[in-house]
Amino acid sequence: MQDQAVAQAQKIAGQEHWTTRDGAKLFLWEKCIGDPARAKGVVLFVHGSSMASQPTFDLQVPGRPDSSVMEWFAKLGYDTWCTDSEGYGRSTKDRDNNADISRGADDLAAVVNTSANCVVRNHSWSTAFLPAR
Repeated sequence: MQDQAVAQAQKIAGQEHWTTRDGAKLFLWEKCIGDPARAKGVVLFVHGSSMASQPTFDLQVPGRPDSSVMEWFAKLGYDTWCTDSEGYGRSTKDRDNNADISRGADDLAAVVNTSANCVVRNHSWSTAFLPAR
């Protein structure tokens, strides 16, 4: 119970990371309390077809501290990540990209290689990525 109280009181800072896939820059956002190497595990959140990752999974609403699912899992001791596929959020948007499932699966493979041993939590359009590879 004391560990949970400490986690609730700590500010959870985010850290941006970048990886590439076939010349596209892919944005990753990480939130963890303390040393990520000591986390219970890694959770990777993947956005759907109409929204980028940070507003979906790390929503910040004044007066509503549990609006960020990333912070909720971080408070439980997990190292949390989210990513923007090509054409979304902060990732590359200047190439011809119809956001097909194969390309999304390739983006996810590049990201998983960056964030390593993780549990992937897909949403909407991205739920098709895992079976594609």
